[in-house]
Amino acid sequence: MSSISEEERALQLAQAASESLASGDLTAAARKLREATSIAPENAQIKEAWEKLRQEEDKSEFLAICKTWVQTKDEADGERAREALSKRPLKPKEAEQAMQILNDFKDEDDTLDRVTGELLKHVGAQAWLAQAVRERPTRTYYELFPRGDDSIDGLLKVLLTRSLWPDDATFKESHRDVFQLCLAMLMEEALDHPERAMRGVAQLLAHHANHLENIIDADSFDVILCSLDVRLPKTLRDQATLASIKLFELSPDVAKELISKFVTQRAEKGDADNLVVAFSAATAIFPIAVEAAAALFLTEGFVSTLVPVVEKKKSRILIQVTLELISAACVDKKCREAINRHCRDWLDMVADTPDKGRANLAALILVKLGDEEAPSSDNPQVVTPAKVDQSDLIANFKAMVIDTDVTNSKQDSVEGLAYASLQARFREDLSNDPRFLKRLIEIMEDPSTPGNIIFGGLTILANITAFLPIQSDEEKRMAQLKAYANVQKPSAPDDLLDNDHATARCSRVLQVGAVPMLAQVCKKGTSNVISQTSQILLNLTNDKKSRGLMAQQGAVKLLIVLWEHITSTSSTPSSTPFPPTAAPATAQALSRLLISVDPHLIFSSALPSSSAIRPLQSQLTRTESSIWQLHAFEALLALTNLASLDAATQHLIIRSAFDVIADDLLLSANTLLRCAATQLICNLMGSPYCVEKFADGSPRAKHRLHLLLAMTDVDDTPTRSAAGGALATLLSCGDITVTPFLAQEKGVEFLIGLCRDEDEELQLRGVVCLQSVGEVAEGKKAVRGKGGVDVVAKVIEKSKSQMVKGAAREALAVLRQ
Repeated sequence: MSSISEEERALQLAQAASESLASGDLTAAARKLREATSIAPENAQIKEAWEKLRQEEDKSEFLAICKTWVQTKDEADGERAREALSKRPLKPKEAEQAMQILNDFKDEDDTLDRVTGELLKHVGAQAWLAQAVRERPTRTYYELFPRGDDSIDGLLKVLLTRSLWPDDATFKESHRDVFQLCLAMLMEEALDHPERAMRGVAQLLAHHANHLENIIDADSFDVILCSLDVRLPKTLRDQATLASIKLFELSPDVAKELISKFVTQRAEKGDADNLVVAFSAATAIFPIAVEAAAALFLTEGFVSTLVPVVEKKKSRILIQVTLELISAACVDKKCREAINRHCRDWLDMVADTPDKGRANLAALILVKLGDEEAPSSDNPQVVTPAKVDQSDLIANFKAMVIDTDVTNSKQDSVEGLAYASLQARFREDLSNDPRFLKRLIEIMEDPSTPGNIIFGGLTILANITAFLPIQSDEEKRMAQLKAYANVQKPSAPDDLLDNDHATARCSRVLQVGAVPMLAQVCKKGTSNVISQTSQILLNLTNDKKSRGLMAQQGAVKLLIVLWEHITSTSSTPSSTPFPPTAAPATAQALSRLLISVDPHLIFSSALPSSSAIRPLQSQLTRTESSIWQLHAFEALLALTNLASLDAATQHLIIRSAFDVIADDLLLSANTLLRCAATQLICNLMGSPYCVEKFADGSPRAKHRLHLLLAMTDVDDTPTRSAAGGALATLLSCGDITVTPFLAQEKGVEFLIGLCRDEDEELQLRGVVCLQSVGEVAEGKKAVRGKGGVDVVAKVIEKSKSQMVKGAAREALAVLRQ
């Protein structure tokens, strides 16, 4: 078979180019036409295909502008490209072609970075970049890096989107390639924008650390730890901290060994610069791996010589980073003891210096140190230092928070007050200062306020509003045994921690607008922020008088949104987990609010009642802790109130929670819990769906009806009343419910028992039930046979209530017919 001629080959390429053109792949069409033109430059068919390609390209204003921009590199053309990109959505092929065109733009340009970032939100551009990374990872990364943050963010998005990669092996290989390129970039001297490279390291470790095993060595770890230097930009340090956290999660033992080696080697060099690097790294590691960092800090001779070494260097930045290291080390009790023993005098001196930044940080440490001679407390305690009075420290912290002109010291001030608010007297002091509370709320509402100040402020509010935990009898006995085992006499709680003082503090916090502020900070809050918010809201709901105001300020909606976020996020493996107490605290706070407020004033089409049922239902589940009974009790009361709203809400409650209410909680040995379950069933009985649960003829329905009847004979009057009310509604439905009732052994006797009760409300419910039963022939016969007529007659004779007498006369008339 003879080979085709060059002319035929050119025509085949032209035909293939036309097919690519028809499918919208302009890049492929141009490539094929260039090859065809090199073979037959004067061929009319090829020239015609070029003309069609140019016409097609002209249809995309954006692509045409991009081509001009690449040639001129003019800022005005760049702005035109950005505006054209925002005018209409791009087709996938168009986005891909734009990436190809802009790839020839090699200069650094802010507008190019923004356009690239926008382009990489389109799947076509993402697919192009994924292919470029597969084929030429080094070149692609080094071309994108100088463009800017948006370009690197776009690259990271592509790397983390599995659907853009043909298989798992390629997906993993791309991560390893780019991770190593990021590390290599960080090792370059005088690198501009190292935070871009560190962001790649941190994000890849955060999402796919398992893909990066065996890449991290001592040199790589050193690069990350060096980036924790306090003299470097905060954006870089934040990314390096995230990377360090993930490295410790990936390989704790290796990470501990490498951090120990890193800090030790630099500290041994002894010059101020290396000490700053070593102390910066150790400071950042303390919150991540307390045990490993504390072991380093407590290395023999380190703390005892720390102050002399630092003072000898006469370096302001070294003093600052040393204070930050000591502050971080206070998280560990043994470290606090060592600091107290060897550094206390120096800290007293620094706290009294004119340098407000250092003085404030030293004062914070003095607050954290606490009374190491008081073994009876697990919490840090503020004590009177040798040279600085504790009340002065707290007063200074408050003044710095209140002062609108002070900004640099607010973080230390808020953190110091967070520690101080662990003590009862400082909780009381802070809550009694409305200027402080209002200013703290204002600071936290400001969108520009850093996250650590937000969290510190939430900690203060959580401590101020805290109540003593409810302990079961068993938990109280265990606490006493623990105290005796430690040779300590069990001490009574501070009077300032009692419920009256805590309630008053909560009221003060609520009055300064805490709820709207909490809603604001939770919009983009971390798991810690949301957890603290839930606890504060739960604390505030302790006082029934405050619940109406909380509801007016939007607390119900906020709690529902938080509960949904917590529970949905908890099921996402890649998300930061919430503490196990977060969802229950949120649901319990919601229960308390919905006990005390009219649901008609809260729920609407914008906030349907259905949104509250799942959080409340979650409180009904039994747990190993006896505290679940309180949670279930409050949730039942809230559901009872909610059931008064409308038939649709009743149906949702029945559909989602009826089984656990009727088949579990109604049998509870806890009187309050059993009563609340009965009252909820009484409120639900107006729904035909609830009636069906007792009258569908099934063995389960028969058992439920038997239980409900048994509730009319328990010792608790409210439970008997609720059961009687439920039966009155149930039996009013006629044959459909009276017939299964008559099948119950001693069913009529239970109703007669209600009529004989001393409580006239229960008598009323009893005679109403007997009247309903008597309206069915078999029922009338059964009531007469059990002496029900005489019992109803005696109710008329003895009752003092005209309402009861009237109802009894109507029942008697039915029964005697």
